[in-house]
Amino acid sequence: MTAGVHFALFTPAALGGLLMLLATGWTLRDVQANTPESVLGWKWWLLCALAVLCFRWPLLFVQHQLNPDESQLIAGAITLRHDPVFWRSVDGNTGGPLDYYPLFPAAWVTGPSSFVVARLIGLAVTFAALLLAGETLALLAGASLARVVVLPALAAAAFTTCPDFVFYSSETMPTLLLAAAAYAAVRQGRTPAPGWLWATALLLGGVPWTKLQAVPLAAVLWLLVVIREYRAGRTSSLLPLLIGGLLPTLFCAGFATISGQWENLYVPYVLQNVVYVGDPHFSWTENAAQQGLNAFSDGYLGFWLAGAAGAALVIGSRYVRSASPATRRLALAALGLFAVAVYSALAPRRPSAHHLQFLVVPWVWLTGAVLALAWTAATDATAAGRRRWVAISFLACTLVPLGAWRLAGHDAYAGMNADVLSPARQRLSLLVDRYSAPGETLAIWGWRCSLYVEAGRPQATRQAHTEPQIHPGPFQGYYLRRYFDDFRAANAPVFADAVGPGGFAFTDRDRAHECFPPLRAWVRDHYTQIADLDGTRLYVRNDRLTAGNSAHRDDSR
Repeated sequence: MTAGVHFALFTPAALGGLLMLLATGWTLRDVQANTPESVLGWKWWLLCALAVLCFRWPLLFVQHQLNPDESQLIAGAITLRHDPVFWRSVDGNTGGPLDYYPLFPAAWVTGPSSFVVARLIGLAVTFAALLLAGETLALLAGASLARVVVLPALAAAAFTTCPDFVFYSSETMPTLLLAAAAYAAVRQGRTPAPGWLWATALLLGGVPWTKLQAVPLAAVLWLLVVIREYRAGRTSSLLPLLIGGLLPTLFCAGFATISGQWENLYVPYVLQNVVYVGDPHFSWTENAAQQGLNAFSDGYLGFWLAGAAGAALVIGSRYVRSASPATRRLALAALGLFAVAVYSALAPRRPSAHHLQFLVVPWVWLTGAVLALAWTAATDATAAGRRRWVAISFLACTLVPLGAWRLAGHDAYAGMNADVLSPARQRLSLLVDRYSAPGETLAIWGWRCSLYVEAGRPQATRQAHTEPQIHPGPFQGYYLRRYFDDFRAANAPVFADAVGPGGFAFTDRDRAHECFPPLRAWVRDHYTQIADLDGTRLYVRNDRLTAGNSAHRDDSR
């Protein structure tokens, strides 16, 4: 055996592949044994978690942002570390406070290490959402079926290299809350208890404070629970469901009012979100077509969705008539929930691939419910053979394409994920570090949230970027006034104008800070430009340019 081959056997991906094969064998063994458990078991989950971690391991250490939203979320967490009052220190745009606070651990490390911690948190949250989705399915249809359905979803999450499915996004936390709420609701249905009922309501009530885009999913899930409780004659459950669902909103609104931030909650998070959805970039058809391409951007999400759809369609159509009425109702409810998930993913009509994360957990439930039509159709002598046939067919349609694509080495993002920070971008963060101290704020005009993370500096203004300040809109005046007020109050030692060639979203310097006269005058009077790097002009407050370092002005142009 050559040294190269010997080394290849011990790569994280090779170890992950071995663990995934073991998980597959375990899954098929349980189908053979027809295990009656209603929980999947921690040993099986641990095996899957290690497999997923092995495949994701290289991507955790990419030393640059995988998506501009990744830096925006981490920058907000860094800022909240110094001032934890949301909307006073951070405006998350379409993301709510429950997206940002979980990233606190990433805010306590410096530089690109923040990306590593944030991706670990994102991976943990994604895995937890799939765990809860699987355990919910296990309660409804048994552990052996749940393992068959969840394993391909875990494989797709493990194999993907698409940045939009790897970084901690604003869809990550709402997906976890929805999965946790569904689990609590099913537990409540099996063993009615006030604790599970309140947990369901509070989790669903928290969803709007992660991302309003997920509210339709939370609303439909809440309605399904209400219908179930009403049909079961537990009308006393309706009041806790209503009160518990409203409590997170009452708390956030009350806290914003007490802290004097009601306007900064209502205008950006409610009114601007209405404008955001009402001013789409694409039609419904165009967006759906583009999102279809996004699902196959690196193959894995698309192969899982398509393979599971094909298998579920054949299996479901064959056994739907012989299934029990309860199983058919479960499949119908799961279908409705998935339809709402598709709507939520497409509603902004902006083809951001990470919106497709809303589909993952509902798709697990839907495919599980469809397979359950065959799994529980009968208990006669042919049932065991039917379960084996269903399991092997489903895994063949999902795991085989995923595994073959991975073994073939197709990776559309290999170059991007292998990139390192350019010397110019490294120089920018070094200059910020030179002219400001840790904990002092950084002000940015434009869209370069990564500089906050690379330099380890909190935001001087509530927003990490200035899209609503630059783009004309009904609230542009509000955003410009607030930006200028925040900027002056923070008295940031360093100001960066990231509008220029090579910048994200804004490359025309006609949209630079000079287009806003009050800001132009303030920067002209109080700051001096010291560098123009990678399309970003860096300014330092005049009192920081002492005699000892003034000679370094423009040394990096």
